[in-house]
Amino acid sequence: MRQWSAGKVGKRYRALASGRPERGETTISTPIGPVPHALLGSVHAATPKGKPSLSHVTVIERRSDSFLCDVRIATGRPHQIRIHLASSGHPLVGDPLYGAGGLPLPDTRALPGDPGYHLHAAELSFHHPSAGRELSSKANRHRY
Repeated sequence: MRQWSAGKVGKRYRALASGRPERGETTISTPIGPVPHALLGSVHAATPKGKPSLSHVTVIERRSDSFLCDVRIATGRPHQIRIHLASSGHPLVGDPLYGAGGLPLPDTRALPGDPGYHLHAAELSFHHPSAGRELSSKANRHRY
């Protein structure tokens, strides 16, 4: 828990995002905070008044209208990866809530937990306190 609180746990996610990114790697630092939502009152989204956040994106595979990428997060804001990719103009494929710009889609009835987007935790790594070495747990290969 101390490592988690200190930001020393490595977290890598795999995502399928829309569009064709210009670069193979990018860092996104869009602030994230509450914005109005018709059903819930507010949801987390991209906003200049939000808290600092940081995601590092690496393109793994380019497709005709989408790309597969790894995302490593240095912060853990709610829905950070969805918001960051959307704020960079590349919403997750199938995301019913967040659109380009990192804001809820206009007139959406979607809620943050609604399924449909392509994102999963791919790897978690940390220093094992009693074994004294780095441990890594990877998810089985997932296809998008």
